Amino acid sequence: MQTKLKQTNLMDLLTTTPPELSTGAATKLASDHFGIEATVKPLDSERDQNFRLDASDGSRYVLKIANRAEKAQTIDFQNSGLIHIAKTDPALPIPKVIPDLDGRLLSHVKIAGETHIIRVLSWLDGVERDDPVAPPKLAAELGCLLARLGLALRDFTHPGSDHDLLWDLKRASSLRELIVYSEGSSEYDLILQTLDRFEQRVEPKLLSLRSQVIFNDLHAGNVLVHQDDRMCVSGIIDFGDLIRSPLINDLAVALAYQLSPGEDPLAGALPMIAAYHSVCPLHVQEMDLLTDLVRTRLITTLIIGACRSQLFPENTEYLLSSKASASNALNKLQVLSSEDALRRIRMACGT
Repeated sequence: MQTKLKQTNLMDLLTTTPPELSTGAATKLASDHFGIEATVKPLDSERDQNFRLDASDGSRYVLKIANRAEKAQTIDFQNSGLIHIAKTDPALPIPKVIPDLDGRLLSHVKIAGETHIIRVLSWLDGVERDDPVAPPKLAAELGCLLARLGLALRDFTHPGSDHDLLWDLKRASSLRELIVYSEGSSEYDLILQTLDRFEQRVEPKLLSLRSQVIFNDLHAGNVLVHQDDRMCVSGIIDFGDLIRSPLINDLAVALAYQLSPGEDPLAGALPMIAAYHSVCPLHVQEMDLLTDLVRTRLITTLIIGACRSQLFPENTEYLLSSKASASNALNKLQVLSSEDALRRIRMACGT
């Protein structure tokens, strides 16, 4: 299991611009390759290009055009993961992979002299959550669903599972090369301290933890809830950060977006932790590292956001959308000792 990103791969992931296909080109791709006659609407994305397809027969889909830096093996890995989850736990609300007219799950197409990998996923009905920090009932449901995703993926293997991913917490030390983009920010010193702590306290222990393919991206933007019941999840979307990594990283990523904005950030996270543990029991060492891993995810958000917003200023609003909450949470967590955090986590889990 690799823990460092190669410098060339790191820069490719950062500097390769997302595809810029027109809605007309997307409409033609959907028709020519998938037989879907549809109206097309662009969707937000960090490194790919996505379109919503409203088909003439009333069905809906998502057309995804991959970033040129993404390898076909990585995209096949994501498709295969979705198929594996659907077979292992069919009740989980995730997208389905839609084959093209030739039965392929991904297609290579050439547009304006460049080759793009495209695919289509089913659209999941639902609305975005009202609050980025879920109330206790919804937080508990999300914790259970995340644990079920982990269990569904437990036996999933694929040659592309350990691909290069900036958001993979086990590789957080690779982000040290990007800290220069955060110089001058109010969080700069805290970012350095947190990364030092990760390298000294957490990283040496990661390889001893149980590892598998994980979802790695449970936040409000990737969760849909029912229109008539905002406490009930209708869909989990965007499997673009799927990766093989220590299992506890999956929960740490989710908790980074579930911290209370007040003086006790851990309060909002405890219902999710307890629910996750009830489905997939945590090991004591995983509990011990959890808060440091949450801090590491927060600085990952800040480092990558600062870097990409300078490389792609036209997309700054989207790239820095999580900066304020991440900065606030990181500062609040500073007063929480690892010992006190572990005590409260163990109490929530009943251990």
